[in-house]
Amino acid sequence: MIHLRFTAGALALATVLPAQTTLTDGNTTMTLAALSATSQSPTTFDLRGDALAVDHGFEHHWYYRLAGDPREFAFRSLGGVTGGVTPSNDHGDRDLADVDSRGLLKASFDYDVYDSGPASGVLISRVTVMNISAAPVTLDMFCYTDLDLTGSAGDDIVTGDNSRHFVTDPTGVQIEVRALGNDLSQVAPYPQVRTLLTNAAVNNLAGVLPPFTGDYTGAFQWQGRTLLPFEQKTFQVVFAIDTAATLVPIVENYGYGNGSTFEIHTQTAPLQDNTQPRVLNVQMKGALPNVEQRTIVGLAPWLPPLPFIPGLEIWCEPIQIIGVFAGYTSATGEAQESFVIPAGPYLTGLNAFFQVFTVDAAAPNGYAYFTPGMRVRIGKL
Repeated sequence: MIHLRFTAGALALATVLPAQTTLTDGNTTMTLAALSATSQSPTTFDLRGDALAVDHGFEHHWYYRLAGDPREFAFRSLGGVTGGVTPSNDHGDRDLADVDSRGLLKASFDYDVYDSGPASGVLISRVTVMNISAAPVTLDMFCYTDLDLTGSAGDDIVTGDNSRHFVTDPTGVQIEVRALGNDLSQVAPYPQVRTLLTNAAVNNLAGVLPPFTGDYTGAFQWQGRTLLPFEQKTFQVVFAIDTAATLVPIVENYGYGNGSTFEIHTQTAPLQDNTQPRVLNVQMKGALPNVEQRTIVGLAPWLPPLPFIPGLEIWCEPIQIIGVFAGYTSATGEAQESFVIPAGPYLTGLNAFFQVFTVDAAAPNGYAYFTPGMRVRIGKL
C-alpha cells in the first residue's frame, strides 16, 4: 500500500442522518429504513444488484441482549443516533452514543456496498460495540434478515451451514448471507425467527440449519462475548448477490482504549480492484483539536496489548510495525491517514493492523489517549 496524506476535511459525511440510508455503487443498491425510537421490529430493507433494479430485500436488523436482560432488544434511536453517507455514496454510518440510554454500550453501524459485475454485488453490514461503563459487560448479538428474492415470497431454496446461507430463487438468482465468527444460526418460516427476537422473552436461536424451502427468514447469533471497559468488538454479515465473494474486504475493531470517545474507524472498504487503484482511509475522531497524533501500521496484532510505557498500550506487534505516521488533528478533533491499494492481485488477503495515539493531558495516563486496534483485510473485487 502507498501512503498519502489528505486534509481532515475529507472525513465529513455527505449529509446529516436522513430518514433512511441509501447506498449505491454501479448497479448495487441498498436502502435501510430509519431506526425507530420505540419499536422492536426490524427495519425495512431493499437490496438490488442488477440494471433492472429488482428488489431482493424485505427486512434487516441487529439485536442485542446483555447478561441478565429479560429479552432481546432491537438497536433503536433511543439515546440518539447520528451518521450519514459518504460523498462516494457507497458507505453509510449510524452511530449510537448510548444504546437505549443505559450508560453501558455505544454502537457504530457501518454499511458498505460494491458492484462486482452487471448483475452482482456485495453488501457488508457490520456493527462495532463498545463498553462505555466502568465494569465488564457480557452480551449476545443477533443479526436478522428477511429476503424476498426477485420480489417474490415463499419460493426460496436455502442450502448452507451454520455461517453461510445460500438463498436461491426459481429464476436462478442466488444471494449468500454469510456471518463471520458466529456461534448459532437459524432458518425458519416467517415469522418464527422474527418472533424469537421481538417477543418479550429471552430466546437463543435454535440452531435449525438449511436445507429449507419457503420464505427465507434467518438470523445469526454471537454468544457470550464479554467486553472490558472501553473494549470494542465487531460483528458482521455479508450479502453476496450472484457472486462467490470468495475473499471479502474486512474491517474489524478489537481491544480497548483508555477512554470511550477517542476512536479509530474507516469509511472505506479495503478493496483490491484490478481495474483501478482504491484508497483506504484510516480515520480517528473524538480527539482534542489541533493536537499531535500518531498512527501506527503493523502486519500482526498484539494480544493482549503490550504495555509500552505506563498507561500506554500497543495493539500492534512491535517487531512487525511497518510505519508510524505523524500529524495533527483538525479543528474538530479528527484526522486521517490514506493509503492507496494499487491495481493488481498481489495484496489480496493481506491483513494490516492500525492504532492511533493523540496528545491530551486529560487522558487517564496524563499525556495521551490511545484507541483500540483495527484490523483490515484487503479483499478482492
